[in-house]
Amino acid sequence: MKNLVRLLVGVVVLAVLAFVGWRVFEHFDQQDKIKNANKSCTTFDVPSGSSTLPTGFTLPSGQKLLTVQKTGKTSVVFASLPGERSDLVSIRDRVASELESQGYKRTGSDQEPTFEADATVSKNGVDDTINVRPLCSGKAVVRYTIHGS
Repeated sequence: MKNLVRLLVGVVVLAVLAFVGWRVFEHFDQQDKIKNANKSCTTFDVPSGSSTLPTGFTLPSGQKLLTVQKTGKTSVVFASLPGERSDLVSIRDRVASELESQGYKRTGSDQEPTFEADATVSKNGVDDTINVRPLCSGKAVVRYTIHGS
């Protein structure tokens, strides 16, 4: 009986430690996503370099291209647009709908309202992603991960 009690206490302690560790991680992960949400946009909403969009991809209306990073056939496109933390899910939904006019199909979504909103879209059998986060005061950033064929 004593061994069973020790085992149960050990399991409870491990469960509590795991839960606390997870909450600490989530807290800092969420804080990192919004760290600039209330800062001035003077240094954040600025295009860098001469970025070229991937062939066949057009930014939805109202977005400003910030940068494009390429690795092999994959392009990561960052664009800004007006929006507050409370708008992230609706921005994601609007962007995904506008991409449908380019031949994409929305295949999934996830969100942590006021922190980030994600969507997966597919075109010609290739899955791409959209991530929307706060950029700075009054602006959101959309990160498109576009996989070339």
